[in-house]
Amino acid sequence: MRTAILYFTTALLAAGLLLTGCSSASKTEEKAASKPAMQEYPMKGEIKGLDPSQHVATIKHEAIDGFMGAMTMGYPVKDPAEFSKIAVGDAITATVYVSGDDMYVGNFQKVPKDGAAPAKK
Repeated sequence: MRTAILYFTTALLAAGLLLTGCSSASKTEEKAASKPAMQEYPMKGEIKGLDPSQHVATIKHEAIDGFMGAMTMGYPVKDPAEFSKIAVGDAITATVYVSGDDMYVGNFQKVPKDGAAPAKK
C-alpha cells in the first residue's frame, strides 16, 4: 500500500512540475510576442540641459509628427557615445525611439542654427 501511495505521489509531483514548466514557457513566449514594435520619430530641436549622471538630455523640440507637440522635456540617451557628442546649446536633429513605455533618443546630428542640413562627417 505504501508503495502505491509513493508511486502516486511521485507521478502527481512530476505532472505538476511538467505543467508548471509548460505554463512558464508559454507566458515567456506571450510576453515576447506582445512586446510592442519599436517606433521611430524624427525630432528637431535644441539641447537645453544635460544630466551626465542619468544620461538625460533636456531638449526643446518642435512638434514630433504622430507622437507629441512641441515642448521642452528630458529624454534618456541610452548610448554613452551619443550622449558624449552633444552639448548645451547645440541645434540638433535626432530620432525618438518608442516601444510601449520605453522611450529614448539617439542618432543625434548637429545642425547649424540657421536651419541648414546637418554637416556631413
